[in-house]
Amino acid sequence: MTRLRKSFERARKLGLKGSLTHLARIALTTVPGGEAYRYFLVVLDTPRPSPDAARASQDHTFRFATIDDLERLKKDPDAHIFDRDIESFKNGCRCLLQFDGEHLVGYTWISSSALYDLVLGLHFNMPDDMIYNYNGYTVPKYRGTAYQGLRHLKILEHTRDEGTRRLMGYVDHTNYGSLSGVKKSGYRHVGIVRAVRRKGKLHFSLSVDDDCWSTRPRSGPVQR
Repeated sequence: MTRLRKSFERARKLGLKGSLTHLARIALTTVPGGEAYRYFLVVLDTPRPSPDAARASQDHTFRFATIDDLERLKKDPDAHIFDRDIESFKNGCRCLLQFDGEHLVGYTWISSSALYDLVLGLHFNMPDDMIYNYNGYTVPKYRGTAYQGLRHLKILEHTRDEGTRRLMGYVDHTNYGSLSGVKKSGYRHVGIVRAVRRKGKLHFSLSVDDDCWSTRPRSGPVQR
């Protein structure tokens, strides 16, 4: 009954056209005897933070975390920082923190590698002017002001001297909340990846805009 109720609630939110689209997308990842994934690749080069977020954050501080910051925040349940985040930091990933005085507003992580893991071992090779943006979080009491989009702008500002001009990310094709959020932030849809694991074999398909893919050989650790 709970599953049926959730289905009705989703149908009500999506409407007729949205529900038909959802059913079609579910069909694309239905693999008898196996599992499948489908993600939309998105890129941000011209952030569109909301005016409300810009006004509300005039006195906020944005800076990259230190290991001491992360160790301290890990003790705060509201911060949602875990051991895996500490490990990612030690492997070279960075976390942009947003503070309202001494209070954490939220954060967004970026990878240190031009290669990142998409799904089932498939890695995406980004151009040198891109960085992979992931794991954004806003503390509950600060939600509703679109701070995530603002932090994307701040990441580009903080890394511009390193040659960064674009952020890359990906979203599950049925994660409508995130899809709506990245669209509002100014991300554009640049590709699709599908992965299927069945009967001991992996199958991948990838389509992406040419300027969002690098043919440059990569080596070294891959961070996520």
